[in-house]
Amino acid sequence: MPNIQTSVLTRSRPIRIAFLVELAETSHPIIDEIFKYCFSIWGGRFSLIVPCTNGKPIEKFIPWLKTYDPDIIYSYIDLSSATQFWLHEEFYPSSLQRHWLSDEENPRYAPSPAITPLAVSTLLPIAGAPNFFDGARGIQLPIPVGELANDRFLRDSFGYPSQELINLTRGVLSEYCSLLLVGNETTYFPGRTSPTDKRTPSRDSLLQQLAHFPRIHSVARLAAMQAPRSDLTSHRWSRSYNIVVGDSVHDRLLYWNSRLLMSPWRDGSDTDLCIPRICFDNENFVAELRNFMGARNQIGGGNSPHQATLRSSSLQDSDLEALADRLRRGQGWIAYDHEHVGDVADCTPEPAALEQQLFGMGQHAFRSHDLWVEQFASRNELRLSAVEPEHLRHTPPPLANPLTGAWALDLDIERDVDHSPFSNVKHRWRLPRRLRTTQAFIRQYNLDDGLGSIVLPRVSAGGFLTIYSSMNRPIPKIEIPEDTNAIITALQSGRNWASFHRFGRDGRPPERLCAAAKRSSAGRHFWGVYQLFDGINNARGFLLHEFWRKQLQRYGATDQRGDLRHERVRTQIRKRIGTKILDLKNTEQAQKLADIVLQEADAERMIVRSISWSEFDTDLTELSTIFENDNPPPPEQEYDKAEEREWNQASLRNSVQHLCSLGVLHQGYEHACPKCLHKSWIAISDLRATIVCEVCSDDHPAPVDRSWQFRLNGFLREALQRHGIGPLFWVLGRFQLRSGSSFWFEGPLSIFFEDDAALADRPATDIDLTIIDNGIVRMCEVKQSERQFTDPEELANTMLKLRPDIAMIAIMEANNERIQRKFAKFSKILENSGIKPELVTLDIDMDIDRSPYF
Repeated sequence: MPNIQTSVLTRSRPIRIAFLVELAETSHPIIDEIFKYCFSIWGGRFSLIVPCTNGKPIEKFIPWLKTYDPDIIYSYIDLSSATQFWLHEEFYPSSLQRHWLSDEENPRYAPSPAITPLAVSTLLPIAGAPNFFDGARGIQLPIPVGELANDRFLRDSFGYPSQELINLTRGVLSEYCSLLLVGNETTYFPGRTSPTDKRTPSRDSLLQQLAHFPRIHSVARLAAMQAPRSDLTSHRWSRSYNIVVGDSVHDRLLYWNSRLLMSPWRDGSDTDLCIPRICFDNENFVAELRNFMGARNQIGGGNSPHQATLRSSSLQDSDLEALADRLRRGQGWIAYDHEHVGDVADCTPEPAALEQQLFGMGQHAFRSHDLWVEQFASRNELRLSAVEPEHLRHTPPPLANPLTGAWALDLDIERDVDHSPFSNVKHRWRLPRRLRTTQAFIRQYNLDDGLGSIVLPRVSAGGFLTIYSSMNRPIPKIEIPEDTNAIITALQSGRNWASFHRFGRDGRPPERLCAAAKRSSAGRHFWGVYQLFDGINNARGFLLHEFWRKQLQRYGATDQRGDLRHERVRTQIRKRIGTKILDLKNTEQAQKLADIVLQEADAERMIVRSISWSEFDTDLTELSTIFENDNPPPPEQEYDKAEEREWNQASLRNSVQHLCSLGVLHQGYEHACPKCLHKSWIAISDLRATIVCEVCSDDHPAPVDRSWQFRLNGFLREALQRHGIGPLFWVLGRFQLRSGSSFWFEGPLSIFFEDDAALADRPATDIDLTIIDNGIVRMCEVKQSERQFTDPEELANTMLKLRPDIAMIAIMEANNERIQRKFAKFSKILENSGIKPELVTLDIDMDIDRSPYF
C-alpha cells in the first residue's frame, strides 16, 4: 500500500563557496578581499581557495573540490566554455560566476556571490554567552585601525570585523560583544567610537592580551564556529598548531586551505596563525608570540608537550629551524617542529580522507544534536518548515530578518515507489547531476520575496536536493514527480545554469539535451509488463528463471525469438524450395516465398499455446535432476530426495498460483470440439458440468481426467515477442540487486532533437533504458544479440548529445570477439568526453536462476 506521507530529512549548513584564483604574486589584493569576505560569513573560514594555472584549477585540487562540493564557484579568472561546461556537469553549483570588475583602472575585488550567506554576526550571542568556567558574559573582537588597519599579520590571522559587524556590536549586540581597537591611541580611528571600546597599542600588546584574557575572540575564530562541514582530518595537519611563516601567495593559500584539514572538534578554538617573516625581526613580538602560544595552544598535551609546527613555502628548512629554535627558548611546554612545503598542492587531503570523509559538526555550544531533522508531508507535494542552524535559536529579534543572509538546506526525501529488492531497505531520492531532474521538483525562486537574487536549487554530494533559506521566509512548495516526468523534464529542459558573466554576456544559453522525449511503443509495453508483475522483483523471478525461460520458449515468447523464428523460416524455405536458385522475378517462386512467410507469421500471431501442469511437472523434474548433479550434497549430510521433490513441487505450485493471481498465467483447459474441431479455452472461472462449443453449440460433459492447462498473458507474449522487453528486465535485475539506497529508471524513450520532428512524431533515435543508480545516470542500449547491435558509432554520437554519466551497451548473450570489436568502436568516440562507456553481457551463472526453487 503506498505511503500516505513522505518522510523528509532536512539538514541546515553554511553555504559553501569555492574561489578560483590565479596562482601568482599579483593575486594578493584578491586574496585580501577573499579573506575579509569569508571572515564575515558563517562558516566562511572553511571556504576553499583553489589555485589555478592556464585558466584551469590545479589538477591535484580537483578531488578536494569534488569532496568540498561547493554551492557557489566564484572565479577571478576567465574560464573557457569547455571548462565552464565541465564544472557545471561535475559539481552542479547553484552559481558559477565570474567576478565583475566595474572599473578596470581601479579594480575592486570584494566577492559578490549570487547568494548572500548568513552573516557571522549571528554567532555572537553564542560566542558571548556566559561560559562554564567564570560565568562571564561578552567577548572582545580585535580590530586593527589606523596605521595597523592593513597589517597583514592581524588581518590574516585574526580577521577584520566588517562595518556591519562593528555597528551591531555598538547596537543590538552590545551585550554580547565589544571592540578591542588595535593601534596607537594618537592614531585617528575612522568612524565613531563607543564607551565600551577598548584599546591596545600594537600587535605585540594584542598578543599579550590574548595570552591573558580568554574572552578575547577573533573574527577568524568566529567564522569557524558552529559550522557543519566535512571531516578531512589529517594527522599531518591536525596534530599540531599550524604557524605559517611568510607572506607570498603560496604561503597565504597554504595557511588558508590547511585549516580545512584540522579536526572539526577544534573549530571553537585557536588552531593557526599566518605570520609574515618580517615580524620575527622584532624580538618583543617573538616573546609575546611565545606567551600567546603557551596560553592559546591546546593541541597535543596529555603526557607530552603541546605541539606546534612552523611551515612555509617561501622559507627553507634551515630558516624555519632557526625561527623554531627562537620560540623554544625559555619554555618547555610546547614542542616546535618545522616543515618546508614546496608545492601549494601539498596541503591537499590524502585520498583516504576524501573517500572516508564524514559530514558533521565537531564543536557545539551547549548540547550535541543530530544535524538531520525529520519532517512529514503529503506524498506528492512537500510544504516544509525551514530548519534553521542551531545557533540561530539565540538570535535577537532585531536580527531575525532575511537580510541577515541565507543558508543551505539538504533534503533527503523518501521515495514512494520503492524498487529495493530487500524488505528492510527503503529507497530514497538520490538525484543525478548531469541530468537536471531538480527542475521537476522545484524551479528557481526568489530567496527574499522579491528583494533578493534568484537562486537555483542544486544536487549536493550524496544526491541530496539542496535549496536555500533565510530567516522568516517560507520554503517554496516542492513537488514529488513520477520517475518518468523527472527524467523527461530533465531531458527536455536541459542544462539550466545561469550566465558565467554578470548581465549575461555569454551569448546564447546552453542548448537543451533534446527537443522532446516520450515513451515509445516498446516503452508503453515495458511499463505494462512492469505493472502486470507488480514490480521488478516478480518480473525478475519469472523472466530470469531457467524453468520459466523454457516455458516462454514453448509459448513462443523468448528473448531469442528472432534467431529461432529466422531458423524456422529458413527450414520451411529449404523444405518447399529445396536447392533451387531463388529468383524473385519468377512469379511462382515469389508467390511461394510469400506464402511461407505469411504462414509463419499467422502461426506466430494466431496460435495460442497452452502448457499443462504435467508438462510443468516434467520440466521441474528435469531441472531438479540437473541441479542435484551440479550441486551434490556433502556425503555426511542426510538427504531425502522424495522430500526434496515434494518441497520443489510445492514451491512450483505456489509460484504458479501467484502468477495466476497477477494475471501472468491463465488457468483452465483447452477443449477441442469433436464435431467442428474448434478449440475453446475454458477458463477456471467459466467451469460448468457441461461444455458448450462456442461455434457449433454442441455440448459435452466436462472432462474429469485432465490436468490443468495454462496460457500466457497475451499482452506479455506480445511485449516479449514483438517488442523485446525481456532483456530490459535482465539489465534492471542485474543493477537492482547491487544498488544501494536509491534506484529508479525509465523504459524505452523516443528522442527528438528538433521541434519539427517532435511535432511530426519522427524520432531521431531511442534510448532503451535510463537508470538512475544512486545518482549515477546510465543510458543503455539493450540488445538480445550482437547481430542487432549494428551501428556503435551512431549510438556513441547520440550519447554525446544526451550526456549520461555512463553510456552502456547491454547484450543478452555471452561475451565474444564480435561484441568486443563493436564496443571498441563505441568507446573510441566517447574518449575524453567525460562519459564512461560500459559493456554488460550475459553471465548465465549470475543472471539466470537455474535452481528448482521459486
